Amino acid sequence: MAEQCSFCGNRNLTSKTTRYIHQHNGELLFVEQVPCLECEYCGEQYFDIGVLKQIEADHRDIAEHRKQPTRFVQVAVQEFERRVSQ
Repeated sequence: MAEQCSFCGNRNLTSKTTRYIHQHNGELLFVEQVPCLECEYCGEQYFDIGVLKQIEADHRDIAEHRKQPTRFVQVAVQEFERRVSQ
C-alpha cells in the first residue's frame, strides 16, 4: 500500500477501519469496519486491492441474492439546488 499520501505528500499514514460505500449499477452497499491507511494530515484513505475485490464480490453476491446483507437502511436522496445569494 501507499508509503506516503499521493494527495498531500504527508508520510504519516495510520492503519484504521472506516465505512466504505460501493456503487454498482445504481445500487449502493455500505460496508462497515473496512481496513485502510489514512493520512493523518488530509484524511485521504488507501485500501488494499484484495479488500476492494472482496467488497465487489460481496456486492455482486448480494445483488444476485446469493448472500444477505447484515441489515438494510433507508437513505434520503436530494438533488442539489443552487441558491442565489443576495
